[in-house]
Amino acid sequence: MMPALDVYVVRHCFGCTEAMRLARVAASRFPSISIRVVDLQREPEARPENLVAVPTYILDGQVIWLGNPRQADLLLRLERSLGAKPAEESER
Repeated sequence: MMPALDVYVVRHCFGCTEAMRLARVAASRFPSISIRVVDLQREPEARPENLVAVPTYILDGQVIWLGNPRQADLLLRLERSLGAKPAEESER
């Protein structure tokens, strides 16, 4: 089964622009992971019960970050979820 990362954001959130950028980077590095950015202002019904802040990163149903991780940390976590290396070396 393909790993799934959901990144929850809202438009007025200071850190959500960075979360959307990180999601784009992750999607380009890991095409075999389903990565979805969920704007809760557009899709309020998509809010999971375990969501307490934005941005929030949920990998396969588990919260892995509240707020933004460093890019290298996110890529490493996704790499581990696949058991493989990313297409390019992660940036720090």
